[in-house]
Amino acid sequence: MTTSTPKGAGRSSCWPRPDASIIDAAPTRRPDWRKASFAPTCLLMLTFAPLANAQSSADDDYIAPAAQSSDDIAPAAEEIAPAGGIAAPAEPAAAASPADAVVASPAPDSPTINLKRVEVTGSAIARTDAETAVPVTIIQADELKQQGITSTEELVSQLTSNDTSAGPGLGTGSAITGGASFANMRGIGSNKTLVLLNGRRLANNALNGGAVDLNMIPFGAIERVEVLRDGASAIYGTDAIGGVINFITKKDLDGGDIEFGYETPTHSGGGDNGDISATWGKGNLEEDGFNFMGSLTYRKQNDLDATDRKSITEAYDPANGVNSTSSFSYPANYYQGSLASNPLASSGCDSEGLIDTGNGTCSYNYVRNGQVVQETEKTSLYTRASVKLAEDHTASLSYMWARSKNIAVSAPSPTSAYPQIQPGTPFFPGNGIVPDTVGIDPTQPVTVRWRGLPAGNRVTYNTNDSKRLVLDFTGDFSGFNYDTAVSYNQSTTDIDYRSGYLDDSVLEDAFNSGLINPFSTDPLTEEGLAALEAAEVTGTVWKAEGQVYAWDGKLSREIGDWFGAGSSAIAVGAEARHERLTLDTDADIAARATSGGLSPDAAVSADRDVKGVYSEINVPIIEGLEVTGAVRYDDYSDVGDTTNPKISFRYQPIRQFLVRGSYSEGFRAPTLYELYDPAAQTYSPGGLSDPVLCPGGTPANGGVASRDCNTQFLSENSGNEDLEPEEAKNWTLGFVFQPMDNFSAGLDFWWIEIDNMISALPESYILDHADQYADYIVRADDGSIDYIRSPNTNIGKTKTNGVDVSANYRLPTSIGLFSLGFTGTYVDRYDYQQTPDASYTSNVGHYREGQGVIFRWKHRVTMSWADGPWAAGLVNHYQSGYDDYDTETHSEVASYTTWDVLGSYQFLKGPRITLGMKNMFDRDPPFSNQAEVGQSGYDARYADALGRTIYARLNYTF
Repeated sequence: MTTSTPKGAGRSSCWPRPDASIIDAAPTRRPDWRKASFAPTCLLMLTFAPLANAQSSADDDYIAPAAQSSDDIAPAAEEIAPAGGIAAPAEPAAAASPADAVVASPAPDSPTINLKRVEVTGSAIARTDAETAVPVTIIQADELKQQGITSTEELVSQLTSNDTSAGPGLGTGSAITGGASFANMRGIGSNKTLVLLNGRRLANNALNGGAVDLNMIPFGAIERVEVLRDGASAIYGTDAIGGVINFITKKDLDGGDIEFGYETPTHSGGGDNGDISATWGKGNLEEDGFNFMGSLTYRKQNDLDATDRKSITEAYDPANGVNSTSSFSYPANYYQGSLASNPLASSGCDSEGLIDTGNGTCSYNYVRNGQVVQETEKTSLYTRASVKLAEDHTASLSYMWARSKNIAVSAPSPTSAYPQIQPGTPFFPGNGIVPDTVGIDPTQPVTVRWRGLPAGNRVTYNTNDSKRLVLDFTGDFSGFNYDTAVSYNQSTTDIDYRSGYLDDSVLEDAFNSGLINPFSTDPLTEEGLAALEAAEVTGTVWKAEGQVYAWDGKLSREIGDWFGAGSSAIAVGAEARHERLTLDTDADIAARATSGGLSPDAAVSADRDVKGVYSEINVPIIEGLEVTGAVRYDDYSDVGDTTNPKISFRYQPIRQFLVRGSYSEGFRAPTLYELYDPAAQTYSPGGLSDPVLCPGGTPANGGVASRDCNTQFLSENSGNEDLEPEEAKNWTLGFVFQPMDNFSAGLDFWWIEIDNMISALPESYILDHADQYADYIVRADDGSIDYIRSPNTNIGKTKTNGVDVSANYRLPTSIGLFSLGFTGTYVDRYDYQQTPDASYTSNVGHYREGQGVIFRWKHRVTMSWADGPWAAGLVNHYQSGYDDYDTETHSEVASYTTWDVLGSYQFLKGPRITLGMKNMFDRDPPFSNQAEVGQSGYDARYADALGRTIYARLNYTF
């Protein structure tokens, strides 16, 4: 596969020609620009290319012709292709970054080199230098594929600065996720990490509403990913507080490649996956005046049931704080006042899925119905057509379509509406069919908690679609670089109940009419089966759609050498977008499927307009020192306006040493979803007790142990139209040191402070402060908790700080190139307030309900070797241990270390074959008694229960 000739060749008078002076590529100097005439076409292009905010894009690079001195280049950490041109295993979180990068030095007598004048993510100024004042990391997608990474969510998980915010266990009944995955830089929330495609926004996930679903990124089309580990609200606007992840597609291709991959665990049960991708391009933009490229990717992930991993299926282990059971059982538990019983309680709850947890009732083990990995299909298409309108002026039209189909399986439906059995009916306790319970009042009904095992597991099909159309114009005239585009983004999510969801009112009629005996495990009669079929609820219950219409544009140019230290540069830009959110619920399905977690009136139609203008200026002050300032003004039609500044510096006193730092202010407006999200109910984590009926964990005031103590409650989450915006301050201070060409190291310190954090209070916090949140606890007629309200709200502040560490070493030898890469993140502090006036709670190294855990230390080490057509690598992943969810029964979750190994061979004029193994020592996930994620015994967000897997990849380039 070949690429087009660099755009610097054969420029017309539209291009401002530099003088013959040699520039310092380290970037203390830039060329002086001579005044140049421009063709009428240049003026025409500016007329039809309105000024607006255009972010960094690999598709919009252009060349600044210049000579380069090897003595003035400060190498740092560029990925060096091993002998034979074989891609070595990457160091994705540390190397190959414009901000953490080596620039390969030419020989002193080498010919003039054309340097690309590019935008680095986090800056709007097109520049020829590599290192900037902000920390940016580049991940090369092709090299990660060789490590068996075949999806964007896997790719992002390689970042030590990212905290996983969703895992496969989340979809097993504890949350409605729609199968989406999100990035979460610094652990401050996925809604504060901005995800871009070629420098421009994607639509947020329609179901979550606050972040981009990583599954929607077309992985096969991605060339690299630029990760800004700093706040960037002054450039990109809202939701860039934690950082920016910019996925950059391949461009200007002339040729193609086809790639196949397959991965399977070494343990039985399933969990294997396969993928295929094809990418093809035609045309040379400079020589032919056009280029067309397209990329199609398909990936299938097969499911793996929790019961196929024996080390994580313990549901009830009170000595270690595990109680993943439910009072909704089969046969049913029944209640009347303070009395509670189950027909099998006296026999030790000896039936399928039941556990005797005491208190005279039986509990159901819902973990046995969960999955370690869900079945998922992902298909994506990306196309781009570019045409050269004139010298230095290009128009491009790109289209992206992606679909992720996810099948979520959870335990059989519980009767969450609490049906009652009336006195005198066939199955009322004490009538001779159902065992009697001493004290039952035969004149009053009993409430049952039944689980519909005969109907099977609840099965939900989640379909996420994403579409994106962008028309952009780029070019240069008279020293200016311009970039403008109009775009349309759409994200849709459909939730379809396929089986297992039941209507409690129909079941109640069947219980009372004698068609279904809730206290028996005998097979249902034909009449009972018909009644169960009548109770089943199926169909598409929820359709969510998010749309964004946007226009953006930007001008940048160099503006002269003000202080004799190099040319200053400026960029100005603007952006306007219209956001729309539509949520439609099938009221009939939602009302009948009472365990589905959706309100029947969950319908929303909301929109807003956002306008922003910004400017950025870069000024070299003295030799080796430059300062960059930026400011952005945004106006939200429904929230208000805000102005956010940023200032940064870069100082390189000697060739081997660089200091950089920044201060910025951020602003995140609540999303339409956070403002208007309709009420949805799901079950809370386990282990909660009613403060009135079970104070201190002991039944009182008519409380029932199995109903009111150490159990789950329904929890209702919703939006809040009174939310205030989040406000943030970011500081960074970094050092890059390269004493020799083959070694570099870096330290980047960061501090983040956020006010008015938007979140939903954990149910445990509401119950612990029941007097303060009495209106959040909704009670049934018998006084027990019906459900707990937990709407979005502005909680208090969050303060966090830490340091990113990186080091890279390359050793060429007679037997090949050896490389060692290291990247790590140490978090010194992560403190947050549950309410504005509350004391701070530390989250570093501690599991906190509703927050998860912030790891004290995470690192990734890569060791690689390449010689001719051969290459091999070894990768180590590590995360530190932390205090568990319930420290009284299990104090600490152990640290987690896995090792991956791979090898590849490149055939001459043929395919490349890669074989590898992940988690080669078959490390089980560390034990945790967390109760917030659907699986028990470990945390699916931070550890993988698949075990050892082996993979093979075949890549053919033509």
